[in-house]
Amino acid sequence: LMFSVRKCRRAEYIVLPPFFLAWMKSARQLHGGVFQGKTRQKNALFEQCYKGRVVLEADWDSLLETMQRDLPVTFRFAPTQPLSSAFEAYMEDVFLQAGALEGPFGEDQEVELPSEPLTRLGWIERGWKLDLPKTVLRRAAGPKRLHNLLKSCTELGVISRQEAVSMVPALALDCRRGHRILDLCASPGMKTLQLLDAIVPWQVDDLHTGSSSSSAPPVDAQRLLGCGAVVANELDGRRCCMLAHHTLRSRSPGGLVLHHNALDLPQLDGLFDRVLCDVPCSGDGTIRKAPQLMASWRPNRASALHHLQLRIASVGAQRLKEGGRMVYSTCALSPVENEAVVAALLLRSQGALELVDGSDLLPALERRPGLQHWDVPAGTRQNKPPNFLQSPMEAKVRNLTIPASAWPPEESTGIPAVLHRCWRFYPHLGDSGGFFVAILRRVEGMPLPDDFVPAPLAAAEEGGGDTKDDNVSGNKEDDDEVDQEEQAMGSLLPEDAICKEKLPEAQKEAHFAPAVASQRTKELLEEVLKFYGLECLPLENFFVRNEGEGRNVYLVSDAVRDVLLCSASELHAMVGGVRVFVENRFLKSSACSLRLVQEGVRWLEPLMQRRRHTVTREEMTLLLEGGKVAFASLEESSELRQALQMADNQQGSVALACDLPHRTRLAVAAECGAECISLFVNQHEMKELKGALAEYLH
Repeated sequence: LMFSVRKCRRAEYIVLPPFFLAWMKSARQLHGGVFQGKTRQKNALFEQCYKGRVVLEADWDSLLETMQRDLPVTFRFAPTQPLSSAFEAYMEDVFLQAGALEGPFGEDQEVELPSEPLTRLGWIERGWKLDLPKTVLRRAAGPKRLHNLLKSCTELGVISRQEAVSMVPALALDCRRGHRILDLCASPGMKTLQLLDAIVPWQVDDLHTGSSSSSAPPVDAQRLLGCGAVVANELDGRRCCMLAHHTLRSRSPGGLVLHHNALDLPQLDGLFDRVLCDVPCSGDGTIRKAPQLMASWRPNRASALHHLQLRIASVGAQRLKEGGRMVYSTCALSPVENEAVVAALLLRSQGALELVDGSDLLPALERRPGLQHWDVPAGTRQNKPPNFLQSPMEAKVRNLTIPASAWPPEESTGIPAVLHRCWRFYPHLGDSGGFFVAILRRVEGMPLPDDFVPAPLAAAEEGGGDTKDDNVSGNKEDDDEVDQEEQAMGSLLPEDAICKEKLPEAQKEAHFAPAVASQRTKELLEEVLKFYGLECLPLENFFVRNEGEGRNVYLVSDAVRDVLLCSASELHAMVGGVRVFVENRFLKSSACSLRLVQEGVRWLEPLMQRRRHTVTREEMTLLLEGGKVAFASLEESSELRQALQMADNQQGSVALACDLPHRTRLAVAAECGAECISLFVNQHEMKELKGALAEYLH
């Protein structure tokens, strides 16, 4: 290659000839770039196993054509976030206008945009789809403004980016306020956030429908504490860290993150109204966003995962109350991972589980019915074409360890006749990914058989011979097998599912313990609640860490409290509820030893009968500068100044709230001294709030 090195005042740079730049552009188009029209790899095994067997031949070309395109960005505004309504209204007003997201896009790009790059998802409330290449979002003027808006929303927890079909399982669960919900394999946590939004005690728009004076809070504590619980569990340590980070964004008193083997959750049988089993799978429905999966795809992965998926789903059904609902889902296309698992659950339950007909749910969402018959393929990239096994006996003759439940059940059982009630989502149907959803209900008055959960298979080679079938045991002492499973799954983790940041120190302490378990902490909390006018909150809903002597105090819902109390010593909880108080180590003159923290102030501020004040937009902007604001620098007519300068005003934490457009209310924690006041908000969040207030929240 011919190139020259030139020097400028600050650095050296390389000048490449035009033909080399053209070659680089074509290479990016070929190998996973963001430009339209790129070609992705194909896999003959994939076509032989799925064409005409799983996907209709008439749909096959449409499926392949869709899989060649980039996956659109889909996201959801969180109704529990205070600023969500204002951000969404701004986005609608600015970016749904004609021409708002048009070029220019640069001389080196030829981009054909859809007629409507930004549209609503018609089947989910506050869901959106953005169909623009990444380079357009980051370089073109209009799209770049939208990109900056979405970044700000993400930083403040206002939106959750999530693949469209991945939003379906939480909707199919039909969660209500007060429900106890178990998310068995929860990482990275987007479905967990969706479930937390579903049990929200208040719509944020209705938080302050009454008087905003400090003497009459317009909401009562029971609406908050009775919201229910979402217990999110994850086995893999790195994924659990990511799950904890996402759950902390919700700042919900109803969240509880556990780090456990899903097959060995302690003392939680029959406790939950809803259970989500989004189990580990081969993931071939995500090929659009992870094209590298196509090259390594092989059919025997489904057979290797089937027994583990069945065991996890069986444990989920055990945790379900009679009359409760469970959703089994995967992002895989193989019936061995989908309909075969559902059929095995129905067969083993002996009538205690039934498959729900959800044909009337989400009518605007296009899908295909579940398969009633299928073959079990076996083969690897080195063994072409694949063998389609007709029975377990044929697998045994070939010395293959595949459970008998991987094959369709007999017609006489009546199970194949109801499998059409399952939902299959293909990429070409809704311009999304591949997904599978089945809704099951626990029949009242019908107990599950004692042997309902299948025993673990002995470690043996699966259909193709290079992957272990099932290495997760139901016994605690089988640590070696658990380690093997963690290593096997960990090597396949996508980049965005691995935690890259450390958890806050507040989440690294000992187990959660009731605050009332320690007499010292109990007396301290009684004093604190009186100081802030929060006597409406029961002491039983406050938890601490480090056996009652922790510096951080957490508020949990009634349902989370019950889960923690029933097996607190056995649960390894990483996140529980929302942190509301922390030890006051800085303002020594404070009249209270615990200060408010930003995470919980939006829940406490509506309930506080003392030490909360309403500020103007200008005052909030001044405070977000990050410095100390002297009382004397405020306007003489300011209600905040008058309240802070009152003779009986004690030093310590206060909650400040600012009313914004679209019935939005921004609450922040602050520290009030003798002559000045400053916010108790971390620098990053303060910067984002300041920018949002100036740019978007008009």
